[in-house]
Amino acid sequence: MDPLETGWAALRAFFSEGRPALERAIEALRQAEDRVRGDNDSSALFLWLHGMATAFRYSRMPEQMEAGLDRARELVNLVALSQGGAAAVPFRTNVEAIYTDLSDVVPAEADEHISHGISYSDRSVRLARASGHDDWRAAAAASRGDLLLRSGLRGSPSKVRSAVSLHEDARRRWPTRDPGGRALAGLGFAEALLGAGKPGRAEAVAAESLAALPGGDRYHEARARLIRARALFLLDSAEALDEHEAAVAAYRSLGCRWELRRAEEALA
Repeated sequence: MDPLETGWAALRAFFSEGRPALERAIEALRQAEDRVRGDNDSSALFLWLHGMATAFRYSRMPEQMEAGLDRARELVNLVALSQGGAAAVPFRTNVEAIYTDLSDVVPAEADEHISHGISYSDRSVRLARASGHDDWRAAAAASRGDLLLRSGLRGSPSKVRSAVSLHEDARRRWPTRDPGGRALAGLGFAEALLGAGKPGRAEAVAAESLAALPGGDRYHEARARLIRARALFLLDSAEALDEHEAAVAAYRSLGCRWELRRAEEALA
C-alpha cells in the first residue's frame, strides 16, 4: 500500500487497537512526506497534514504534539487559501484541540498553551459566526469551551460557566447528520459540567455520548467511562468504581500510558 494510505489505515485503527497502531501510523506518514510534498498534489498534502497532525496529537509526547501543531496550522493555511477562511474553521479547531491537550500533557506550560489557544479561537468563532453554518459554529463553540474550561479550572469560575454555555450552544447547533462528532463534543460538555459542580447532568451527557460513539472506538469509550466514573463518584454511586475499572482496563489494553496514569488518579 501507499505509505499515505497505510498511515491513515493505522491511524483509524488506533482508536480500536491502541498505541502500536498509532506508532505504525506515524512511521508510515513520515515515509510519505517527501513524495507528498514533491508531487504538488493538494489533496494528498491535505490528507498528509491532517493525518500527521492527528497522529502527533494523540502521541501525548510534547515534542511530537508541537510538531503536530505546526502541521495543523499548515493545514489551516492550505484550506484557507484554496477555499476561504471560513472553510478552515473545522481545521482551526484541530489547532485548538492540540493546544488544549498540550495544557493537559505539559502542566508547567498550561497557561501559555491555553492563552495561545484562546487567542486563536477568537478568529475561529468570528469566522464561524460570519459563515452562517451551524455546524461550524457548533465546532468553534465546543472547542473554545474546552479551552475556557482549562483556564477556568485554574482559578476563574466565570470561565467555567462560560465553557458550559458554549458547550450548550454547540449542542443545540450540532447537526443530526454527525452523531459521532456530537458525541465527542459531548465529552467536553460533560467535563465542563463536572467543573461547574453539576455531576448529575455530567453523568447523563457522558452516558448519552458513550451510547452514540462509533462502534469500536475503544479510546473514546474509555474517556466517556472515566467521565461517568468521576460524576458517579461525586453522586456517591457504587457504579462509579465499575466504570472507573472499565476505563483503566481499556487504557491499559490500548497501551495508552499517559491516559492510563490520569485514569488511575481520577478518583483519588
